[in-house]
Amino acid sequence: MRVTKLLMLVWLVAAAALSLRADDAEASQLYEKGRKLYLDGSYYSAGNVFAEAEKRADSNAIKANSLLAQIGAWRMCELYYREFQAIEKILTLYPEYADFGPLVDREFELGEIYASGKREPAFWALRFIPWLTEEDHAEEIFKRALERAPFAKFGAKAHLRLAYIYDNSGKVKESLVQLREIVRDYPHSPQHRLAMLALAEGLLELSRRGDGDGTYIREAADVLARFNKRYPDAPEKEWAKRKLLEAKDIQAQRLYDMAEFYRKGGRQEAAERYLARIVSELPDSKYAAESEAKLVELDNSYVPGDFPPDPETRLPKIKSYSLPPEARHILLSPGNGDHHFLIPVYDLKRDATTEAPAPAPESGEVKK
Repeated sequence: MRVTKLLMLVWLVAAAALSLRADDAEASQLYEKGRKLYLDGSYYSAGNVFAEAEKRADSNAIKANSLLAQIGAWRMCELYYREFQAIEKILTLYPEYADFGPLVDREFELGEIYASGKREPAFWALRFIPWLTEEDHAEEIFKRALERAPFAKFGAKAHLRLAYIYDNSGKVKESLVQLREIVRDYPHSPQHRLAMLALAEGLLELSRRGDGDGTYIREAADVLARFNKRYPDAPEKEWAKRKLLEAKDIQAQRLYDMAEFYRKGGRQEAAERYLARIVSELPDSKYAAESEAKLVELDNSYVPGDFPPDPETRLPKIKSYSLPPEARHILLSPGNGDHHFLIPVYDLKRDATTEAPAPAPESGEVKK
């Protein structure tokens, strides 16, 4: 009886081995078929055959090679989301067969392709219809690539792209998370300057909506102060200075309102503390002079400082430039005579920047 069971077990192992060899042999044949289709330029058919080879194969080597072949085929078809899925699969299941660095860099590139407006056709047979496309996968691709390589050379740009995507979707707080990561983790990247500006503007916007303990406005003021210190010659320096003054005004107004609340409630000492903070911590805010005047009223022993400058003089000067004139001489107007144009046709050869309009003829004068 024991011999019979042992023979049965040996037979099952042998049958399984033969089945594995048969599946791998079939998968190898499919792989070769897909390779011929690829070389003939039938990339879509080749990608499907490689996918079938991956399913049929039992050995990891054949599965991994089939996935690598799919990546190439889907790239040639510009089916970028399928390419991304194949990259993710080989990095997750067969990392020993994958070249990690180039594949993750390719994921960042795929995210950039989607962020620039590329969409995968919903149906390959109807790919000639431009609006029949799949959804945008940029967010998913960028997030996955950042999880795999958070400090890659494309990392700062990917975070900035995600911040833009979240902001356009109304997810302001999620957008600020991405901007904070750029400011913290990529201080030497080209995106660092833009991230600081966007972060400050987003924090200011949140503070306008309601900032209970003043967390957002304090962070905004800190970011703007660090920006002005690090980028003193940036093109946005005047804008940053104005925004920093705006942040200080918001902080000062919050402290002033609290001082008024305590003053009206008869808590004079608490009101004086808040007014003193405005004068000492925010002397260039527009509430500084009024706060000092209130302190003089509340405390006879308080000695005011020098007269503060006019609040308008603290604002940096911003130059304005007029737009250059354009050639606006109309040759044909919409609906003019026999012409049925939907928009005017301008004379682009006429130089409006140098040619002055001819003076109107006087009465009795014949215009030549």
